[in-house]
Amino acid sequence: MVTSRDWSVYVHVPFCEVRCPYCHFACFVNQDPDFPLRYVRAVERELDFHSGRLDSARIVSLYFGGGTPTALSAPARKELCRWLGEELRPRFAPEAEFTLEANPESLDPRVLDDWLEAGLNRLSIGIQTMHPKVLEFLGRRSTPASNLRALDLACQRVDNVSADLIVASPLDDWTGLLRSIDAITSHPVSHISAYLLEIHADTRFGREVAQGLWQPSPNDQQADLYLRLVQELADRGFHAYELSNFAQPGRESRHNGRYWTRDPYLGLGPSAHSFDGAHRWWNHRDAHRWCESVEAGTLPVEGREHLDRRAVRRERILLGLRRDEGIPEAWVEDRSRLVDDYLRAGLLERVGPRLRATPEGWLLLDEVVLRLCD
Repeated sequence: MVTSRDWSVYVHVPFCEVRCPYCHFACFVNQDPDFPLRYVRAVERELDFHSGRLDSARIVSLYFGGGTPTALSAPARKELCRWLGEELRPRFAPEAEFTLEANPESLDPRVLDDWLEAGLNRLSIGIQTMHPKVLEFLGRRSTPASNLRALDLACQRVDNVSADLIVASPLDDWTGLLRSIDAITSHPVSHISAYLLEIHADTRFGREVAQGLWQPSPNDQQADLYLRLVQELADRGFHAYELSNFAQPGRESRHNGRYWTRDPYLGLGPSAHSFDGAHRWWNHRDAHRWCESVEAGTLPVEGREHLDRRAVRRERILLGLRRDEGIPEAWVEDRSRLVDDYLRAGLLERVGPRLRATPEGWLLLDEVVLRLCD
């Protein structure tokens, strides 16, 4: 058991006010007014199960995702923030990063005050787009006006603000994407995450596409938007330090960075994953089953895996090439001919003793890594 290293903690909040048609995460629209507070108390108890891992370690980053953490009921939020301030915050390392995901329509000063008092110092806002028709298509409850109000509030109260974008939906084009970039960068936002719209079979979008009701944007159109986005954000001072993440200097997400460097992290809440350097385990996806397991005094673990040498190699290469730092070329010296092919094709580039993916390479990264590791 790892006990002496720094840890990151992720807390999954499964509640949403609506279910977005593209979302495949473990979240739901809650109808039980008592369940949010029950959930919070289960999170507190679940952490106690892992006291042996954390007692001699520092928490270097804390991340609340979902779901919609800002949609928690007031009693649940206040209890959670009390626990954070009194129980978890004393475990923080100096300069620990504490991030909260927020939807624009559920972010208001009262909500933010509670989280700030608990130690919040980084906010990630799900802007997604500033185009009203695209917002409607994506099933978002926000509007361009509420997006702007959320950005105004966040940037007034929090020094480190990130904004999320969803890129290349069928209604998206460069003009609309540029409008979104303009709106976000007109605020003192220091980080942007941009994700190509993915279609998952177990979502409403997945079912609609399977029925032929509409089709995703062509791959070449998605690639063009992504490559133009990378260059546009670079011109505005947001460096692509990872294939979906762009930051001003020194404002990279430390929490996500620890996933990519395979540092240990503990996941609390339904569907949350944990990793100790050699083993990965994950919680029950169903929130009620997870809660019942915790209340019964048992770890709510649904599955575990031990990473053998081959799995570790593939993971190190994949996660390394996601980042602009890349990987030591020595890691793939047994694939030198294939590396040369990728260098000539412009999918990889050599920087001293390291290899890194180009933006074009990021678009084909799964294929590149599969062949490098096969």
